[in-house]
Amino acid sequence: MEFTKVISWRRSVRRFKDQPIEKEKLLQILDAARVAPSSSNSQPWHFIVVDDKDKIGRIARAAPPGTRSIISFSQKAAAIIVACYRKKLTHEIARIFGHENHLIDVAIATDHLVLRATDLGIGTCWIGWFNEKELKRMLKIPSGFKIAALVALGYPAEESTNEGIGGIAPGARKGLSEITSYNTFGVPIS
Repeated sequence: MEFTKVISWRRSVRRFKDQPIEKEKLLQILDAARVAPSSSNSQPWHFIVVDDKDKIGRIARAAPPGTRSIISFSQKAAAIIVACYRKKLTHEIARIFGHENHLIDVAIATDHLVLRATDLGIGTCWIGWFNEKELKRMLKIPSGFKIAALVALGYPAEESTNEGIGGIAPGARKGLSEITSYNTFGVPIS
């Protein structure tokens, strides 16, 4: 699929078909994250694919109080990818200057996998509400790693009224003039 179409049509999907994702497609999605750029080529990420329905349910139920209803949809996902990272020396140096490069790195890699999933007709939803302590215990994540985000994946439900890639349709976005400036903040690009 054309790249501009993929980035234009990517949307958060919260209703999934009861259909597993083929392993070949999961590997393609993960490979997109693998080739993402990172500061000093540090590649601090590690992605855990969870497709065990029991574990998916436990991940959703382990959400912090007050957020469980927000992410309850994830129990119906075919898989959840847990995006982890480990800080490296370059990240510690960057942090001295107020930069959180490790988070940027894992976010770029995670967005790569989200875009590849969209390209394959698989819906995704980035989840920031999770109980890190419980997930680290459940998934046996080593102490040197942190969790940056979860991504729920699955084929979009057929009953979706959206048109587009597998039921994923574009939503309203701010205009370019609202989010950009030229040379100085507030100077419009004409």
